[in-house]
Amino acid sequence: MNQIIKNMIVLAAVLATPYTASIAQTTTGTGTATIDGVIVTRDGDSFMMRSKTGTVTNVTLAKSTKINEGLGLLGVRTETMSSASLVPGLRISVEPESAGPKVVAKSVKFSTNDLETADAIQAALAVPQQQIQALMQELAAQKQQNATQDQQIAATGKRIGDLAEYDLKAEIKILFDVNSATLSDKAKEELKTLAAKAKTYKGYLIQVVGHADAQGTARSNQALSENRAATVVHYLQQEAGVALSRVLTPVAMGESKASAANEAGANPESRRVTVRIAVNRGIGE
Repeated sequence: MNQIIKNMIVLAAVLATPYTASIAQTTTGTGTATIDGVIVTRDGDSFMMRSKTGTVTNVTLAKSTKINEGLGLLGVRTETMSSASLVPGLRISVEPESAGPKVVAKSVKFSTNDLETADAIQAALAVPQQQIQALMQELAAQKQQNATQDQQIAATGKRIGDLAEYDLKAEIKILFDVNSATLSDKAKEELKTLAAKAKTYKGYLIQVVGHADAQGTARSNQALSENRAATVVHYLQQEAGVALSRVLTPVAMGESKASAANEAGANPESRRVTVRIAVNRGIGE
């Protein structure tokens, strides 16, 4: 499991490195600006990309989306590719169907060099097949164990979205060493205890918020807070038996919550992940 976490940290560091987009930002014939960035995550026909300024965009692929790889340095000659080539770490340029908050890709372009780089990243982060199978079996067991709870959550999903008030049932702070996203033995026990307590509540949700101190650059601290939050989420789901649907999307605050007194990194409180158990009042009643 530690190897998986280390691989995630490597990927985050690669994606956080400043770069010059391979495909310059342009304006399409419809007046809609293309979006340049790096694929961060991929989920079926949608993916999340981040620009060099840090802007995050969710993009959906349609059946009509054209995916082209530019051949050569200037990408003058192109080759049609399948959506399977759109992997995390790939630098791309997306032409939206139209302007708006929901981006549906009309076309996606990338260079041969960037595809090779992304493939190299994926190879470096590859998990041994045996470990993947063990993880899949564990996830299947969790799904079976929490089937009833997940059905209840699905049935009340609209209610959760409509109600904004939550009761805070518990909160803990998981502390990390400098420049580390590795859980201590004490932190693991605290997370297991919190997970056990959470399961005693009807309709519980768990919020995870990562932080970093003010040492280093803002970019590296943002990545570090993301890695810490991801580490906690993975442990809750894979070791503490918390269902995937019970954990909200983790939030990374970087160094934004580090006080002036913590700029030198002396206070470990800045190097933390805050984990909270919350229950929607509409469900708990």
